Amino acid sequence: MKFQLQQLLAIVILLSGNNYKKTAAQDPLQVLDQVRGRVLYLQQTGQLNRENVTYYQSHVRDEEKYDFIIVGAGSSGSALTNRLSEVGKWKILLLEAGGEPDVLSEIPFWSVLTHYTNLNWGFVTEHEPNLALGLVDQVYHFPRGKGIGGSSLLNFMIFSRGVKEDYDRWAEMGNIGWSYEEVLPILKRLESCTISRQDTPYRGHNGPIYVEDPYVSPSGHVFVKAAMNAGYKYVDYNGRTNRGVSYIQATTKRGLRCSGEKCYLRPIRRRRNLTIRTNSYVTKVLIKHNKAYGVEYSLNGRSYRAYAKKEVILSAGAIQSPQILLLSGIGPREQLTSFGIRTIKDLPVGQKLYDHPTYYGLGFTFNQSIVFPAGNAIDDQAFIDLYNEGRGLLRSTGTAEGLLFNKSSFANTNRTDTEVIYVSTFYTIGLNLTLGGLIRLTQETYDNTFKSYEGLPAALCGPILLHPKSHGRLELRSANPFDHPKIYSGYFTDPEGTDMKTMIAAIRETLRVMQSPPFTDYGVQVMDTPVYGCGDIEYDTDEYWECAIRHLASTVFHPTTTCKMGPREAPDTVVDYKLRVHGIRSLRVADTSIIPTTMTGHTNVPAFLVGEKLADLLKEQYLVRFHPQRPKSDE
Repeated sequence: MKFQLQQLLAIVILLSGNNYKKTAAQDPLQVLDQVRGRVLYLQQTGQLNRENVTYYQSHVRDEEKYDFIIVGAGSSGSALTNRLSEVGKWKILLLEAGGEPDVLSEIPFWSVLTHYTNLNWGFVTEHEPNLALGLVDQVYHFPRGKGIGGSSLLNFMIFSRGVKEDYDRWAEMGNIGWSYEEVLPILKRLESCTISRQDTPYRGHNGPIYVEDPYVSPSGHVFVKAAMNAGYKYVDYNGRTNRGVSYIQATTKRGLRCSGEKCYLRPIRRRRNLTIRTNSYVTKVLIKHNKAYGVEYSLNGRSYRAYAKKEVILSAGAIQSPQILLLSGIGPREQLTSFGIRTIKDLPVGQKLYDHPTYYGLGFTFNQSIVFPAGNAIDDQAFIDLYNEGRGLLRSTGTAEGLLFNKSSFANTNRTDTEVIYVSTFYTIGLNLTLGGLIRLTQETYDNTFKSYEGLPAALCGPILLHPKSHGRLELRSANPFDHPKIYSGYFTDPEGTDMKTMIAAIRETLRVMQSPPFTDYGVQVMDTPVYGCGDIEYDTDEYWECAIRHLASTVFHPTTTCKMGPREAPDTVVDYKLRVHGIRSLRVADTSIIPTTMTGHTNVPAFLVGEKLADLLKEQYLVRFHPQRPKSDE
């Protein structure tokens, strides 16, 4: 029996009732409409407890005045807005280019579908030689969140801080106050950790961001056991060390996504000193005599200005914060001049973009149905269990279930340099309803590489390069603020080829783990049909894996460093350790664009950290007798 195709058929039939059409199996737009409609129906008929949330939009006046203007309601902007608006005498304006969250974004299992909604900016990279060869148009899809909550509405909710060595490295680069010892109290302050296996002294338990154990399929448990049998220790990867294996720690609250919107903004959205404007697209920062005094933004086809008495803060993310700076005349002089933009400050904005390349072609099949039981997950009872009880299959973080952190032989520091994500589904249950659609795998590549495995229980392992030597860049496409910027990934361009060697080593280590017991008890087999386009190269040689990587690697959505933090005298930095743009008063950047080097982990938690940290810095500057709040467990 065609096991996983039957699962997919069950999903679509359950969602669409008598109106089932075969085309829905490959059309994510139809499926997301059906999921959304079913949830709303169950809510309206009183079977499902779901909170209706709206963000009241006050009448807009041109040239309004505020104390602080925050651009972008993503993870950093949400945290910053929450903490700054605690000061009742400060008047805060939060401008967000997108709208309110979609129902789909609440449900962890359906993380992939949210990328097909208007919550995603839908950026793609520019064409780069010998990269993305198996993907549509040979470019990378670069998802970024658009809406209240930003990319925390799209991500797979993996709660990951990075490690001590990351933050100590920031401090060593001249960023005072950013060492691990100094940021750990903030990391603890922002979380409420409830996971069953944790390094308690390193964790927080009273913060706004909840951390829970998600649903794990039988194969996820097998993955953890196999890694331990292969020599890895079980760790809390947000604790004392991250080197080892662990179940995913989920950024969820009672099973539902805990986005910046839900956990930072929703509880405080009615504060009288806070104005939140959606669908408000900032086009430039207003600067006079090297001092920012406001922003210009577009709303409903009309241009408005808003003025800041104290500060303008860009929290628009690693793609759009640099774009706004460039449009405002802050960036490389030569680039700005080419678009007729007057240079106010010549800074290396967008000239370094780090990311975590990931290989998406490593699939495994089993002789028993131990993977995520998708056919049982999307009936009415699954929705009711999730919303009413915070339990059930839909708590799965997009079927990502396990993490493995390792140090390869190519690491030149003591930091872990590779990660593996175990995902208990594969493209064969429906290309466009899985990560295969998200990375925009071509149908031709799928048909010639993976189609023969349809009907078998299957899973994906994604090896990740945590500390690439290569970096990309970001540039304006034009002086039109509504044009998407040019994004260059720069993957695997380091002259020594260390990134490619490290990725191949990560693939080989993943194969070793996946062929360890108890996976062997379930007839594990690697999908060894050569990647389409690499069939002329001997399988399992380094040359073969390099070809496969150049076809099927892509982003895991962790861009950083486009507005790098560091001392003013460092030639590649844009902001200082207080996140002030060099040479421009009253203008700061607070999001993952300021992260000065690659992270040993994911970027959503560091984004929350940046927002929290800047709030402390601003309170220290503008308030008398302010002392940063510490976790209650530390008081």
